Amino acid sequence: MGAVYDALLEVSPDRDGELLEGYRAYESTLEGILTPEQLATYAEYIRHSKTVRVFDEMTSDQIAALPPEQILIANAILENEYSLMENRRVAALLHQRGQQDTAQDVDA
Repeated sequence: MGAVYDALLEVSPDRDGELLEGYRAYESTLEGILTPEQLATYAEYIRHSKTVRVFDEMTSDQIAALPPEQILIANAILENEYSLMENRRVAALLHQRGQQDTAQDVDA
């Protein structure tokens, strides 16, 4: 798999099939909307922040507070229905596994 998948593996100790499939699906949708450089940047952001942000749950102020390159990535994800759905799915799966710190924006 790619950089985002690997980054997601690093932030979660869980390795069940449903979660891994969520990672694969999320990365697959991102590959259709982000450049390879953006994918690498997003993966590094996940590694560094140890979070998966749910972009449509974030306020405009929260998005504006992201690093500039992440704002472009967040906007691309927000503009694509499938990537946004997979973004929510991964965060929800992490949240279900008790990783609220990793999936902070999930509306419980």
